[in-house]
Amino acid sequence: MRPLSAEDEAALRTIAERHGFYAARGPHTGEGSASRLIDALLAGEVVTLALSPADRRRLVAWLDDLPPPEGRLATVLHSLATQLRPTLPKTAAPRAAATAPSQVDPPPRDVRPGTELDTPRRIDVELWLRVENNSKFVRGKTKARAWIEDSVLRRYAMRKPDASRSDYILTLTYDTDADLDATIYDILREADQIADLHYCFTEADVRALDGSDRSW
Repeated sequence: MRPLSAEDEAALRTIAERHGFYAARGPHTGEGSASRLIDALLAGEVVTLALSPADRRRLVAWLDDLPPPEGRLATVLHSLATQLRPTLPKTAAPRAAATAPSQVDPPPRDVRPGTELDTPRRIDVELWLRVENNSKFVRGKTKARAWIEDSVLRRYAMRKPDASRSDYILTLTYDTDADLDATIYDILREADQIADLHYCFTEADVRALDGSDRSW
């Protein structure tokens, strides 16, 4: 999430005031509807301001890949994706190809390890993932785990050696160690966000299966 500018903060204040919070005057000052404000937050009013274009693009792609939820959540997520999609920056049109092919041979590719053009590497990692309800009064952990498996882990050739355990084997593709770290932290963050939607929390541990001692 990017830092908010003064204009963004003013816009957030306007949204909050419209729903009865932070109002400077009037009979309903500080007595707004929390549920209406939460709807506004989820429906895209604030997300559009608080996320950078790249983050919004990733969020829309994530929403498009989700399995269809049920009930009110389906309406909220559909509204969020619908409102965010028009705010995405237009993809630049590809530059036209040269009218005549170049007679000069292209420079040799630099394929040393760690360079941008190096062949992507693959690694198997073991993920231990605990999903628990926030309290004894909620029952969302089974649905949360199923959603995490379907919308996040299956993108990485998920295997579950023992259906009764919380261990997964994932295959990740990456160019640099920084890319690998970012992918793993994205997986953990997405899993935590899905659990939070179901009033749950996660605990996780990831270790490399390449014979090294790497863990996350």
